[in-house]
Formats: sequence, structure tokens, C-alpha cells
Amino acid sequence: MPSDLDVAEAYRARLHLLDALATTLTTKVKEALDGVGHIDRISFRTKDVESFVAKAAKPKYTDPLIEIEDQVGGRVITFFLDDIPIVRQRMDELFGAVEREEKQPAGPTQFGYESDHLIFVIAEHHKPDGWASVADMPKTFEFQIRTLFMHAWAEPGHDIAYKAGEDLPREAERELAWVAASAWGADRALNSVARRLSGTV
Repeated sequence: MPSDLDVAEAYRARLHLLDALATTLTTKVKEALDGVGHIDRISFRTKDVESFVAKAAKPKYTDPLIEIEDQVGGRVITFFLDDIPIVRQRMDELFGAVEREEKQPAGPTQFGYESDHLIFVIAEHHKPDGWASVADMPKTFEFQIRTLFMHAWAEPGHDIAYKAGEDLPREAERELAWVAASAWGADRALNSVARRLSGTV
């Protein structure tokens, strides 16, 4: 099993290729969504070295340089819930979905992280020059579709939970659950208003 230092060096050596891929994918997604309304932002990022090494250390990975699918990750933030299927269809047409998972809380009375997660194969014509010369490059990239309210909950919620680890006080957990429930309700209320005003209901 390679050391963390070996993994870090191997990953660092490919960052310029991953960054180039992220730039290309950003352009392609912007072109595919041109004319689609209610898009707040389109972004891609390359996983930083520290995050990659931490993830690579998990027992589930035997060859992390190939297996970790979010070395490059993309995200589209929409205004409304009804926009998510529109974006997803455009992305499926552009990349051809390999895997889709709708992240939701476990039960109907629970509130928390929500997002559409998709895995796409990295097409040959999207790979930057030099990609084939580096061994063990990833074959896929991760893509997320969220509403503004999903994103507003997910980012600070993840940051708080990550920093607190398993030591989050009960009262803090209750407060975060309240925030998540508020975001869930706001998403649906805003979507309902938008539907009525557009005449689709």
C-alpha cells in the first residue's frame, strides 16, 4: 500500500491535467445550458491534494488514483426544484449518465443533505493533451445539481459537521435540523409560487 506521501506526490503530478479538464467541462456545460433559465451558477473544481489524500486513505479504495470519482467535480445551482430535471436531461445528453443517486435524508421526518449526484465518463475528446501519458488517470467525474436552498444548507452544514466531527452537541444538531427543514420548505414554497405565476399549475 503506497504511503500518504507517495499518493500525494502522484496526485500532485496530475493536477495540471485535472485543472485543464475542469476548464473544458465548464465550457461544455455552459454551452449545453445556454438558453436554459433559472441557472444561478455553473462551476467545476479539482479536488485539492489534502482532501484527496484523506479520501484515498479509506479502506474502500485499493487504487484511489483511478477509483476516486470526484477528482474533478462539477455543479449546477438552479433557482427552482423544477429546473433540476431540465438540467439533468441536458447533462445526460451531453455526457451520457453512468450513475445517478438522489441524495436525501433517510426518512420522511428527517431533514438534511439533498442533491442530485451523477457520475459521467470522461470522453476522449474532452481529455487534455498529455492525459494518456500519465498512468492511472480517472475514468469518470462527479456532477451535482442543486437548488439555491439545497446549496445554502449543504455548504455551511457540511463545514460545521466536518469541523465538529462526532462531537456535535444535541442542541446544535436540533438547530441544524431546523435549518435543513426550513430550506426544504422554502424550496417547495418558492417552486409552487413559480409554477403558479408561470401558469403551469
